[in-house]
Amino acid sequence: MNNEGLVWALSAFTEFSKGGPIENLSAVLHDDDDAIDLPGVVVTTGDDKILEPLAEGLGIRLSTEVTSIKYGEDGVKVVTDQGDFEDDYVVCSLPLGVLKAGTVAFDPPLPRDYRKNIDKIGFGSVTKIAFKFEQPFWDIETQYFGIMTEPKGRWNYWLNYRTFSPENIILGLSVGAYSPLTDQMSDEEMKADAFEVLRDVWGDAVGEPTKMLTTHWFVDPASFGVYAFPTSGCRPSQYDDLAEPVEDVLFLCGEHTMFDFAGATHGAYISGLRATEFIIDGES
Repeated sequence: MNNEGLVWALSAFTEFSKGGPIENLSAVLHDDDDAIDLPGVVVTTGDDKILEPLAEGLGIRLSTEVTSIKYGEDGVKVVTDQGDFEDDYVVCSLPLGVLKAGTVAFDPPLPRDYRKNIDKIGFGSVTKIAFKFEQPFWDIETQYFGIMTEPKGRWNYWLNYRTFSPENIILGLSVGAYSPLTDQMSDEEMKADAFEVLRDVWGDAVGEPTKMLTTHWFVDPASFGVYAFPTSGCRPSQYDDLAEPVEDVLFLCGEHTMFDFAGATHGAYISGLRATEFIIDGES
């Protein structure tokens, strides 16, 4: 593999899977996480189908912005723009990007070790743009297309939905240091940028899409990124330590609290079960 091919592979595979630029990744830990011993699947009906059975019977409030979380030996109070909520415990699934930004205040502040771990663990972005066409211009039997682009990470990996769906959809990925740049583009700017890459490969065969969807996670105040990655000098325990109960009433969960499965849906799910078990064990 030549240098250009190696750089492309590190970007398309490693930057995509870890959610951060290779320059910022730990050389020791970037591939030291674990894989769950179950088959991977594509949820063609949408991830909300996973959430529906979990949400059954719960009093979920949408469009309610949390501004602060107060906690102590007397319980917890979650302050929102729709009123306050008090209880014995709080399970906090705020993304690492939101914890880093400090847009939700903790009273008292999280312990120093928690704040140090939040600062040390990296949090990047992966940008997606999906185009739907009347007819495919690509080989519908090929699931992924790799394109060497400049700068590194610019729409260098494309997923063909025809390999698992009847829809003529192709989805492009921007990763690494280029992803936050695309996240800050308007949809039309992002489309023009991605189309320049597509037409460099398929030329005039690339027509106008009938529909387009984009992500902008880096600038989304509900996330400020996608998933955690280990930076240089980071330790796996810095992920796992975030899951330890705070004052036995505040429980952090999410993919960033579980090193082995960080960046994965099942990691976030398992961390939620773990937080629940902490509470049940404390009650028993």
